[in-house]
Amino acid sequence: MDKSTLEMMLAKANNSIADPSRLTERNTNGYEQGRFTLFHSAMSFCSQKVRATLVQKGAAFKSCDMVIIGNRMASSGKLIPAENYHPDYVRLRLIGGKLLSTDLAANYTGVSSVSTQGFDACAVPTLVDLFTGEVIVDSLRICLHVNGTVSNSPSLVPNDPLLLAQMKAQLDAVDNTPHPALLYGFHPEDDRRPQILQELMLSVYDDKVEALQELAADNSADHELVAAYHAKIKKEKGGKNVSRDPSFQHAARSRAREIIVQLDRDLQANGAEWLCGTTVTLADLFWGVSLVRLEYLGLGSLWGDLPRVRTYFSNVAELPSIQQEAIESTLMSMPPSKHLRSA
Repeated sequence: MDKSTLEMMLAKANNSIADPSRLTERNTNGYEQGRFTLFHSAMSFCSQKVRATLVQKGAAFKSCDMVIIGNRMASSGKLIPAENYHPDYVRLRLIGGKLLSTDLAANYTGVSSVSTQGFDACAVPTLVDLFTGEVIVDSLRICLHVNGTVSNSPSLVPNDPLLLAQMKAQLDAVDNTPHPALLYGFHPEDDRRPQILQELMLSVYDDKVEALQELAADNSADHELVAAYHAKIKKEKGGKNVSRDPSFQHAARSRAREIIVQLDRDLQANGAEWLCGTTVTLADLFWGVSLVRLEYLGLGSLWGDLPRVRTYFSNVAELPSIQQEAIESTLMSMPPSKHLRSA
């Protein structure tokens, strides 16, 4: 896309953010100044992976921090939609979605991987590269793109083919951990999420569907946009249907445990401080964000009997990028959790 058209779409998407103070320049003395614009949310798991990568690489970027949970006004009862549902933002994402070999995500699986679950046009993060004219809408692809274009700092992707394959397997493992299911779902016997978060999740799906239905009706002339809203509605209705399903919630936690047990085996096989070789890679950043989120939700017990994972978590939690973009960002943007403390 030519730069002038992209800048016009960016300006419109920026209007989706109600508070201009959430439009900021990050790491202003960093690499590739003026290149990257990131639409994200402080609390978003996938956004945290991208921000950790940008920070680890030392890249400058424009931060467009979105509110991704709707808010109902106490005085009137009017629902203010999540900013990532705004028509101009969704239109921007649809540009990037056309480059993916996948359909709109309309089924709820509790997993957020674009590669296996499809493209959600009403989500974060979205990276715009003004130097290449690209709109990138999948966190995994964004991180690989940032690593490949910011060449002034150490690469986070191994050159060795074997280590590269191992790293990609780790990225897939994190991407297919059922984080949405664990965040939004009500475990029938052992819900360890902060009480405030549990209360917030009581109405979250109904609010999402209501907002999306109104937006679809208000933009009925834009068929591509309406299709994106309808896919999202179907997905969120599916999420509500399983949010209290005991079998689904047990399976999600069991799957997370299986993935972490495999992480333990991989740590043993590598025999080093980091997962794929002797230096930090994207695998370590992805796992750092993943383990922080699970710890926040009270699920650190998933690796309580795995000393290698416990040590590894301590190591990745000491990375400034993880401290800043996973730990501190979570503590600032989400309800307090007795399970997660500031680094």
